[in-house]
Amino acid sequence: MPDLSNFFQPKSIAVIGASEREGSMGAVVMQNLRQSEYPHPLYAVNIKGYASVFGYPAFRYVREIRDPVDLAVICLPPESLMRVLRQLGRVGIRAAIILTGGLSRRQSLGTARNERILTLARELNIRILGPNCLGILVPDEHLNASFAHLNALPGPSAYVGHSASLGSALLDWAGARGIGFSHFMTVGSSADLRISDIVDHLSTDRRVRSILIHLEHIRDANRLLIAMRAAARSKKVLAIRTQARRSVPPGLLDRRPVDDEYFNRAGVLQVDSADGLFSGLEVLSRARPLHRANLAIISNGLGTAMLASQQLQALGGELAHIEDHKAKLPTLWYAEETGYNPAILPPESTGQDYLDVLKVLERDPAIGGILVIHSPNQRSDSTDVARLLQPYIKRSRRMFLTCFMGGVSIVEARKQFDKAGLLNFDSPNDAVEAFFTVARHELAQERLRETPTSTSLGFTPDRQQGQDLFRQIEDQKRRYFTWAEARALMRLYGFSLVDSTFGVDFDQVVQRLTPRYFPASLRLVHEAYCYPFAYNEAPSERWRGVRIELADEGALREARESLAAEKAEQFPTSRTLGWGVQPMRRKIDHLQFSLGMTRDDDYGPLILFGEGGSRADMLADRQVALPPLNSSLARQMIMRSHGYQVLAERSDNLEQDLTQLVRALKALSQMVIDWPQLAGLEANVLLQPGEGLLVIGVAACIGEPQRPALNPYPSELIETVTLKKDQSVILRPIRGEDEPQLKAFYGRFDADALRLRFFGSRLHFEHRELATLCQIDYRREMVFVALSKRHIVGEMRLWTDVNTNEMEFAIMVESAFQGTGLGRQLMQKTLDYAAAQSIARIVADVLPENTPMLMLGRRFGFKAHHEQDGTVRLTLSLNATRDRAEELPNRPGNTNNRGK
Repeated sequence: MPDLSNFFQPKSIAVIGASEREGSMGAVVMQNLRQSEYPHPLYAVNIKGYASVFGYPAFRYVREIRDPVDLAVICLPPESLMRVLRQLGRVGIRAAIILTGGLSRRQSLGTARNERILTLARELNIRILGPNCLGILVPDEHLNASFAHLNALPGPSAYVGHSASLGSALLDWAGARGIGFSHFMTVGSSADLRISDIVDHLSTDRRVRSILIHLEHIRDANRLLIAMRAAARSKKVLAIRTQARRSVPPGLLDRRPVDDEYFNRAGVLQVDSADGLFSGLEVLSRARPLHRANLAIISNGLGTAMLASQQLQALGGELAHIEDHKAKLPTLWYAEETGYNPAILPPESTGQDYLDVLKVLERDPAIGGILVIHSPNQRSDSTDVARLLQPYIKRSRRMFLTCFMGGVSIVEARKQFDKAGLLNFDSPNDAVEAFFTVARHELAQERLRETPTSTSLGFTPDRQQGQDLFRQIEDQKRRYFTWAEARALMRLYGFSLVDSTFGVDFDQVVQRLTPRYFPASLRLVHEAYCYPFAYNEAPSERWRGVRIELADEGALREARESLAAEKAEQFPTSRTLGWGVQPMRRKIDHLQFSLGMTRDDDYGPLILFGEGGSRADMLADRQVALPPLNSSLARQMIMRSHGYQVLAERSDNLEQDLTQLVRALKALSQMVIDWPQLAGLEANVLLQPGEGLLVIGVAACIGEPQRPALNPYPSELIETVTLKKDQSVILRPIRGEDEPQLKAFYGRFDADALRLRFFGSRLHFEHRELATLCQIDYRREMVFVALSKRHIVGEMRLWTDVNTNEMEFAIMVESAFQGTGLGRQLMQKTLDYAAAQSIARIVADVLPENTPMLMLGRRFGFKAHHEQDGTVRLTLSLNATRDRAEELPNRPGNTNNRGK
């Protein structure tokens, strides 16, 4: 991707359609640029041949401007766009903002126009923002290339959205509250530049501390998710979503859980309103880290404390357990009624009384946030309380929230906390909601850096059998799996199924039955039944085409007649495919679960899990997750469900049963990754405590291939290489499960070796940092590790700058493997990977005393440049990489164990 600096730091601008006509877009843009005191050359272009516009030089055509132009701002009718874009291409202008509106009154009709714009932009090598956008405002650059009615105040937050109208309203809203921005823009119809491109650029700008995003449509969920995840690792990222048409994926009642899952996996806090966007930003900017998602409440009144406690319960929150400290808290009132939380102080309590309680609670690591509520009264002065609490809370590393209730008497107290930049609220409800904002953001951040446990499938599915299965369905021009095909697919991924027999001829099916089938269930299988989620919003009302607890052959034949009659009434046009018989396997302690996959128009494949069974409200309990799933994510998904609560009550070995369900979800996730044409699957499974998991019924269908929003593990990059003395190691991308091994790997280096790698003195690595180093987005970042006997002995870490198409690397090799050729193997794998990704240049910053690294770079043809900061920058172009790779001898003994 080219650099976007021409949009954000242009050194010259041409406004196409500039005018002095009052109210025209061209006039508004010129005036905004003038009022923002844009410091670089500004040119007006108008076919009418003005001598100047607002004192700036004017030209009839862009080609008449003799000096280079970085950015063109187009304010012309839609019918002129293509002609003007061609003119920009001829004179070498590479960045354009199309403010032009009215391209279509319906989004669907604007698609074709946008595609023509994009095709022409690529042909001319022009990047385009818009059409139908507000423009760009960058206060630090004195840039207001927009038709906004207000200029943006300077600040550390960036805003990017789709809607120009919402952008204008937010700009006005923020100006009234003194909220400033580092960047403010909307992308409109996004013919070329998308929000993901902008977020990528903003995430590398050190001036930007937080990013606010408004989304209407998502064209590439994978690309946007990667950009947001990268930004969320170093900045606060908040998002608000609006949609003209909110489609709900099959198998779900509401799409809100789908949006929540997407933003949670991105580490982004989703909000529902403009107030929520900025109040959420303010809370996150002021909050200290929250290490536990529970809250302790301290108040000098029972009523005000119960307001906070009730709001916490309404939001599904947790009160911290503080009763263990009751010996140190003898002055609390209503302790038996409240269980010591809320902690109620007498109304006349002083600031010191509050401090005595805070000092006890602050030492307890099991307590998350602490909310201090104070109500003014004749015997307790709010200002005095605040004067004593404010410096203590300011120094603390714990998350404190304060609420000084009232009006006249608490003005000075609130001023003290506001001036110190501390979290202070007007009401207990506001304070609790702010606590929840922080808790939700911390949860999203944990999803970025979690370390999953390892539960492997224990086998590799037979892909040839799978290909034969999918080819058979496609050749027969069907979308659904038959009874036998759906069951075969489940067996490929390690699922056990209830014994069954199936056939088109009912009499032949009955002849195959043995006594072990009774009592039996009989199912009439027809085409409509073969599709997953083939029911309305009430699963309990679904005609399931089944009879159960059939004691003998006579009962089977009676059930056949009734099912055939009901099917003729319920599904008269659905072709009957056959009859299936299964032995009844239900017992009192058996539990049913529903698991499967569906698709969302925006986010692609989704994994579903919840309570199962014909009488369960399956839709209400369905949990949603984006594939791929690791053990930790699968476990979290299960534990969110009501079905898990039932399992926890009934199971004799909860951990073993949970492991069975986790393995099933991971197998399903792998199935989704392996077969992008799988469009839907619904399986009803029976968990038999102490026996295992059985699939009772399954339906599946196919569609156009669709990739997941999250990138799967790139198993195709796994290989085994042979080093000197016939020693072999496995080279593969890092996994989240590698955190313990990575920590041990770093622990085997001394301080000087770590200084050469990390450019600073260090010996310890905390969980959060290690998790970030292991949990990576494989399209944005890559880490190759070398393993010998399951120990990491080498690491090559790669970062891709999407703005410059440049890849930076850093390498470490354990001392015992130095001189074995491992460093050379890691470097060669890096060059191969960079070439496959079409990277333009590979670079590394090296300390001058790091002789082995400099020698390795020299061997592979890197050029060394001594920088002013004392480091050495190694650079290698992709062409040079290819040439060098051809010169080097073949790597000895390489074997490719892909996907193992």
